[in-house]
Amino acid sequence: MSVRVSAGCVLSLAAALAVWGGPAPAQTVSLTPNCVDKAEFNCTLADLRGKDFSNVKAPEANFEAARMDGAKFRNADLRSANFQVAIAPQIDLSGANLENAPAFATYMKDANLAGANLKGVNFTRATLAGANLKGANLEGAILVGTRLGGATWTDGRVCAADSIGECK
Repeated sequence: MSVRVSAGCVLSLAAALAVWGGPAPAQTVSLTPNCVDKAEFNCTLADLRGKDFSNVKAPEANFEAARMDGAKFRNADLRSANFQVAIAPQIDLSGANLENAPAFATYMKDANLAGANLKGVNFTRATLAGANLKGANLEGAILVGTRLGGATWTDGRVCAADSIGECK
């Protein structure tokens, strides 16, 4: 499996994991200078671990293959933002608007998506295991191959460990 990165190269999920396997590379900021000052949000391969972007307005932002562990985007406007192959365990997107965002093969284990607008989000082959989806809008969301074991579903029930593509 591979995806096109905005820089023109093709990046697989394995390659993204290899890039982020160790400590943050020193050149992270120089790879994405517009991401740091929040002006453009071209955050491909950015290290956003623990950063707080709550209430930000960044529709169509690019977080492709970014490392986002524990980042906060509470109540943010992220319509059509690109989260493909991002590594984002424990990301907080509660109340955020991600309508029509591509999130193919994104790793969002234990994410907080409570009350988020996920209408039309493509979570194909993503990991949402242990995520909180209570009150989220999943209308038209694509969950093909999405791992949902242990997730709290929109209605508050907990998905069975073997839930893939649907909450059992």
